[in-house]
Order: sequence, then structure tokens, then C-alpha cells
Amino acid sequence: MLIEEQRRRQDLLKARILELAKESLDESEIRKEVLRLLDIYSGGFRHSYADFFPIISEISQNEQIYALDFLTNNLSCICKCIEDDFESGKNEFTEIHSQINKLCDHLNLEIGRWNYYSKNEKKIEDLELRSVDLNEEMKVAERKLTKASKKASSIQTELIAVLSIFAAIVTTFSGSFTFLGSVMTSINGAEHYEAVVMAAIVCGMVIFNTLFLMMYMVGKITERNIYARCVTEDCSCEKKCCGITKVRKRLPYVFWFNLICIAGCIVDLVIWWFDMAGYIG
Repeated sequence: MLIEEQRRRQDLLKARILELAKESLDESEIRKEVLRLLDIYSGGFRHSYADFFPIISEISQNEQIYALDFLTNNLSCICKCIEDDFESGKNEFTEIHSQINKLCDHLNLEIGRWNYYSKNEKKIEDLELRSVDLNEEMKVAERKLTKASKKASSIQTELIAVLSIFAAIVTTFSGSFTFLGSVMTSINGAEHYEAVVMAAIVCGMVIFNTLFLMMYMVGKITERNIYARCVTEDCSCEKKCCGITKVRKRLPYVFWFNLICIAGCIVDLVIWWFDMAGYIG
């Protein structure tokens, strides 16, 4: 057989194999396929085994059109049709009996090879993905370890700083109570008691804000948030608050304490003025 004719029939055989992979055929359609194969294999045509793997690969890669299960099932039906013809004695397909058996064996061999290849390829892809995940996990663990190491190295310094601040708080409390005691003691001998009240209010403001400043420093060192909860944790609202409003929302205890103290100073000053003017007996 000429090379051109061999190539033409090989192309026809490829087209029939692709058709067999499109859908599962019934008995009448199987017989038609056998007759088409009889026409292709007549005249001593021998298929090229080397062309089958690219065909199987094409079928597998176009799962929306083809399916290897359809091809396997239809090949089985074709072999059965030829076997039934041989056993019944009709001998209609005797000419291509051995060629079709070889065709089915070769195609099934390539299908098995492709399935084995696909499974191994899937395992390799899974291993690669797992390797990527493990690398990411190792990087995360390394970052956490680095952060923990830095934290461990600085914890002694932080501990000393916190203890120092608490010592300062205790000292401030002690000195503040001593000062307040002196103020309360001198109230009987003061010419204007309003001055004593003013001194007490100012002293209270200084003590409170000093203690708050120290506690704020402790919070910063220990990375603890001392702010009250607002709409967002990090002040990321679209509408930015002014300084006083932000203090009122995030540090309400500081805001209201100082506001009350300022109001007390104003009231004390007004009373003092009335007392100096002689309106208070």
C-alpha cells in the first residue's frame, strides 16, 4: 500500500476513534462502526501504533467533547460484535478479526498508560502543592520564632521599665497624699479657703494626669491597649474626629475628670471673686 494511502486511512481511523470517544453507541451504531473499520482495513491496511498515544492524549485533554470511558466501552462492544459474528459462522468480519483485536489491545494499552501517567502526574502536582504549603508554613513559623526571640530578648528590659514605672506610681501616690494632708491641715489657718480648694483641685489634676501618663507608658511597653472601644479600633473612620472629640471618645475617664476639675476651678474662682468683693460674709 502506498504511503499516501496509508496516511489517508490512518487519518480516517483517527477520526473513527474520536467519534467512538464522543458517546456510548447502541447495537446498530456499533455494527455501522464495524463496517466502517472493515472498509478502512481492507486491502491489507495496518494501523500505526505510534499514532495512538497522541489521540488518547487529545481525548483526555478535551473532556467537554470526549471521554475515555466512552471509547473503552465502544471498543468492547466492537470486539463483541466481531466475536459474535465469528461464533455464529457468518464470517462477515473475518478479514479484520485480527486487526480489530490488535486495535482494541493497542488502544486499551495506551488508555492504561495514560491513566497511569495521569495518576503519577496528579501525585506530583499534589506533592508540589504540599511542598509550597510546607514552605509557607515554615516561613510563617520562622517569622513567629523570630518575633518570639525578639520578644524574649526584650522582656527583661520591659520588666525593669514596668517595675520602675510602678515604683514611680507608688512614690507619686505617697507624695500626693502627704501634700493633700498638708492642704487639708492648712485649711483652718487660710485667709481664703477658696485658695486651699484651688490648690487641692490642681493637685488632684496633676496627680491624676501623672498617674495616667505612667499607666499609658506601661501600656505602650507591654503592648496593651488602654483606649476605650470606639467605632473602629484604629481610628480608621472616614470622618476624622478633632483632638478633643477623640480624647472624649477614646479616653473618656481622662476627659471627664479634667473637665470636672476645670469646672471646679472656674466655680472656685467665681466664689473667690465674690468673697474678695465682700458679697460673701
